[in-house]
Amino acid sequence: MKWVRWKGLIAFVAVLIIVTGVWFFVVDSAIEAVIEKTGTSMVGAKVELGGVDLSISPLGLSLTGLQVTNPDEPMTNAVQVDRIALSLEGARLLLRKVIVKEMTLEGVRLNTPRNKSGAIRRPSAATPAPQKKTADKKFALPSLEAPDAKEILKKEKLQSLDQITALQADLKTEKDQWRKRLADLPDKDKLAAYNKRIKKLKSAKKGGLKGILSGAKEISAIRKELRKDLDRIETARKELKKDLSSFRRRIDEVTKVPQSDIQRLKEKYALSPQGLTNVSRLVLGEKISTWADTALGWYERLRPVLERAKEQEKAHEVVKPVRGNGVNVRFKEHEPLPDFLIRITRVSMEMPAGSMKGRITNITPDQDILGVPLAYDFSGKNLKRLRSVKLDGVLDHVDQSGPKDTAHFEVKGYQIADFNMCDSPELPMVLKKATADFKADAALAGEALKANLWAGLRSVKISTGIKKDAGPLAKAMASSISDMNALNIKAAISGTLADYDIDLSSDLDRVLKDAVGKQAKAQAARFEKELKAAISEKVSGPLAELKASHGGLHAVGSELAGRLDLGSELLKGMEKKGPAGLKLPGILPKFQ
Repeated sequence: MKWVRWKGLIAFVAVLIIVTGVWFFVVDSAIEAVIEKTGTSMVGAKVELGGVDLSISPLGLSLTGLQVTNPDEPMTNAVQVDRIALSLEGARLLLRKVIVKEMTLEGVRLNTPRNKSGAIRRPSAATPAPQKKTADKKFALPSLEAPDAKEILKKEKLQSLDQITALQADLKTEKDQWRKRLADLPDKDKLAAYNKRIKKLKSAKKGGLKGILSGAKEISAIRKELRKDLDRIETARKELKKDLSSFRRRIDEVTKVPQSDIQRLKEKYALSPQGLTNVSRLVLGEKISTWADTALGWYERLRPVLERAKEQEKAHEVVKPVRGNGVNVRFKEHEPLPDFLIRITRVSMEMPAGSMKGRITNITPDQDILGVPLAYDFSGKNLKRLRSVKLDGVLDHVDQSGPKDTAHFEVKGYQIADFNMCDSPELPMVLKKATADFKADAALAGEALKANLWAGLRSVKISTGIKKDAGPLAKAMASSISDMNALNIKAAISGTLADYDIDLSSDLDRVLKDAVGKQAKAQAARFEKELKAAISEKVSGPLAELKASHGGLHAVGSELAGRLDLGSELLKGMEKKGPAGLKLPGILPKFQ
């Protein structure tokens, strides 16, 4: 009996040799192709590798010459890495888990030039990514030319004129109502009729006691009627006094409205130092918006590294399979681990200022399985033109329904030289030199973004480079800027990833406000004087008519007073002795 079948052994060895040969010659190329294809899809621009080397003992992978194109600048690499070394946990591969014990990145450089474009042809049906909002204006010097007050009044509605017109209409309505009411009140003809009746009774020749009593009865009736009519007139006069007082108060109020119009239009059209409080945003806002857009754009591109696409199916979370049509069934594990995890990543970055080292822990798209967030920490000291730099933070997507990401960035002793602050032809500003400290804190909870930035610059030297024929305002501002030896800048960003606002302030606001303050104040005074004259010219006529209409209402009061006086005289006459020398009883009221 033969223990060894030589034909079978020879065939097995031959197959093993072929598989091993294919492994060594093909597997590296296959891995390289997969990495390039996956990276290009994620970034949206070419990701290229110089070479791949897979080692069996110890199990690991080495990548060289990694280039990641900046999709916004195809002739620039956003990141370039000389060498990447990974050590893998072999036993985990049998469980279909790629667990990297440690990954080392050497020679990491940012924004390096490319020999050829890294742009890729996108599908025609693809929808372009939405553009973030950047600063919407360029810096421009405010004008100190006084606007034409009369031209302003041609397009601006005056509240004073509107109120005068409304009050004029109310007065007209009130006068019409009082004219109707006067017609219903006892007039001079009716009061004269009372006088005729009284005289007729006095001239009657009735003898005896019976005649005297009859005359006294008629006189008493007349007096009662007269008193009733005079009461109506007196009531009307009291009501008219209230109306006159109300209209007098409204006229006094509307007389003050032109001053409000003057103040409102002066604030709207005249130059005020308050109008220069947004200079920081106009000068620096575009740059800060661009930096923020770039950082958030890369965050969104790298988000798939933090979160794998998942869906809910019948109240159970299902991980979408990476390839094929099957679904992996995840059984309970003693030590739950995701399908892909890089436990520790060590990074060595090469910058123009020097080297910077960092560490990233727990890189996985399944933080909810691992139960630990990604954390990073980078730092560098005693660099060229830079004393120290530090970047750290946490990307917490353990609860993918409410991720919380934080970042802290701090730079000390950065030497700035020839930084273009503003390229406006009216007031160009170049920061020739300064020593700066920067600090930034950012937090992203879901889609809600909040960040605060601060920069303190000392030993500042700013060159303005204005033209010789520049106006007095530009010269005054340039002089104040050139005298600055320190500059503090604050920025607050709030909103969402797709739509955020930047609130920016700096010492430039105060300096420029002071520089133009005196000129603006003098110009505002001249404009106010012209505006006051123009508004007065437009309002004086209607205001005079209004006062005249109010005087017409006074005429109604004079008419009522005349009727009261006439009636009162009649009553006084009736207090004298009546017919046949009999004094009439009773005490008559006094009407005024």
